[in-house]
Amino acid sequence: MILSYDSHIKMKKNCLVFLLPIILAACQPAGSGNAPSPAMTSTLHEITRSTEIPTSTASPTMTATMTASPTMTATVTPSPSQTVDMGPSPTATVSIPDGVVQQQSACRYGPGAAYLFEWGLYPGDYVRIVHRNWDGTWLDVKPDTFHTECWVRADLLDVRGNIYSVEYTIPPLPFVFTRLYEPARYVIAIRDGDLVTVEWEAIWMTEDDDRGYLIEAWVCLDGKLTFQATDYHPWTTTYAIIRDEYGCSQKSSARFYTVEKHGYMKPWVDINWPALPIKIGYSKNLWEIR
Repeated sequence: MILSYDSHIKMKKNCLVFLLPIILAACQPAGSGNAPSPAMTSTLHEITRSTEIPTSTASPTMTATMTASPTMTATVTPSPSQTVDMGPSPTATVSIPDGVVQQQSACRYGPGAAYLFEWGLYPGDYVRIVHRNWDGTWLDVKPDTFHTECWVRADLLDVRGNIYSVEYTIPPLPFVFTRLYEPARYVIAIRDGDLVTVEWEAIWMTEDDDRGYLIEAWVCLDGKLTFQATDYHPWTTTYAIIRDEYGCSQKSSARFYTVEKHGYMKPWVDINWPALPIKIGYSKNLWEIR
């Protein structure tokens, strides 16, 4: 009988299974009649369960290649400096000068005794100083006891603060809108060296209303253009002599007003002020009219 290859392999396995316990029993020492251990039986079963011994194929060896990675260098870029906007710079607060009246005083419409009386001030009255005249001898003040401003002599006040921190100004005058009298007319000015004579025609007014005339002049004194105000009484006065010297680059000028007790009459007169002659050489007698 011819066996197939598979039947032949199967017969060999069966013979091996049959003979293996006999061989192992023969190898044990004499007197040992013990049955095969469970571990050995389990091993025999594993062997018989295997049909063939697998051939292990060597796997390729994994060789790790260490490649140096590029070094990362952190570059720190300086950020532009930040400017914090704190808003506009605080402005220093300049305190307004003030004062207390030291003796009874006349507060007037302008910086000088030539102006009309406006209000009375008394010792202890508090005033705020608003403006000043050119040299600070008269101050435009706002009294607590009066609704508006008026001018008072600086030496009649106990002043606190710097009067030169306020602005220099020439005040507007209160004009009479109801015309009771004629305004000034026929006003002329004649120069004789440093002296200018101003002449005008008299204006009639009642004795109660008559406050004469006012001349506001910007003239050169001691090399400075200086403001001065002069009143002229009574109404019969028809001329004034005003000094106007050499030494100023600005031109001199003057205004003429007729005054009654209610205010100043319009229109005032801009006086045609005569220019100073120009001295030539060193002779005081040689003049050239400019």
